[in-house]
Formats: sequence, structure tokens, C-alpha cells
Amino acid sequence: MQRMTRRQDEYPCRINHCTAEEWIEDVIDMSIYWYEDCCEGCPFMAYINKLAEYEDLEEKLEDDLK
Repeated sequence: MQRMTRRQDEYPCRINHCTAEEWIEDVIDMSIYWYEDCCEGCPFMAYINKLAEYEDLEEKLEDDLK
């Protein structure tokens, strides 16, 4: 199965090619929050990272079966 998320790295969110930033900027007036990281409080990050954990586990299990 092809991964939908990135492997663990230095960034807190593991989504590939995030388009949520544009959506968040449309929903929230980012001019008020220009100094903050838009990923902070992202409604998708928890779900994406949970999916990434499952994909990590699947890769580990596949490697163990080899």
C-alpha cells in the first residue's frame, strides 16, 4: 500500500503537501494571526498523525514478515 503521510521527521505534522494552510487562511482572518504558525491548532493534524502512526506500524509489520 502506498503511504499517504510522511515518515517521522523534525516537523510536528506528517501530512504530504498540505493544502489546509490555504483553507485555514480563508476561514480565519490570518492578518490577525500573521505572527503565528498556522499549523498551531490545525483541526487535521491529530488525525493525520494518527494515520501516520498506523502506516508506520503497517510498514514495521511488513518488514517483520520478510
